Amino acid sequence: MSNEIQECEDDDEHAVAERIDTAHADNPRLAAWLCEQRDRFDGWSREHGGGWDFGERSLDRVEALVREHVTSADDLFAREHTPLVQVACWYVGEVHNRTRGTEWRMDPEPADSHPWSRRPYVIVPFARLDAYRDPEGIDYDARPRHHPLSSFLTLLREGPAAGPGSLRAELDDYAPGTGEDED
Repeated sequence: MSNEIQECEDDDEHAVAERIDTAHADNPRLAAWLCEQRDRFDGWSREHGGGWDFGERSLDRVEALVREHVTSADDLFAREHTPLVQVACWYVGEVHNRTRGTEWRMDPEPADSHPWSRRPYVIVPFARLDAYRDPEGIDYDARPRHHPLSSFLTLLREGPAAGPGSLRAELDDYAPGTGEDED
C-alpha cells in the first residue's frame, strides 16, 4: 500500500473536510473568477441602475433583475457566462459574505461528471463547522452553502407570482443549527 493511500485512510473526517475547504478557498480558478467579477462590477452597476450597496434588501433588486432578463432555466444556462449573470452571482455571494460572514469557494479541479463543481459558491468558514450539524447524522460537514446560480434557478421555478424576498430568505439558512445545505 502506498504512503498516500495509507495517509488518506488515516485521516479523519475533520482533516479531510478541512483539506477540501482549504483547496476550495485558495486556488487560481477562484481568484481569477473573483477578480473578473470585481472588475466588471462598476459597469454592471451603472448598467443596472447604480446604488448597489451589498445590503440584504438589495437582493430584491437582483431578484427583479434576474426575473426581468432571464425567462427560463434554459435561458439562464445559455446566458450563464455573460456579465449579467456572472456579476449577479458574484453580487449575491458578496451580500452573503458581507452580511453573514460566509466566504467564496470553488473547486480547483472540477469533475466533468458534476457540473456544479465548476461553479463558485459561498459557505460558512470552516472554523464555524461545529455550529452546524446534519440532523440525520449523515454529512460531517453540514455548513450551509449557496451557489448563486442555483438560487437563480429557484427563482425561475417559483415564477414572478412568488414575489420578492426569495434571495433574501436564503440568508436565514446561516443560523447555527439549521443543517440546511443547497447544491
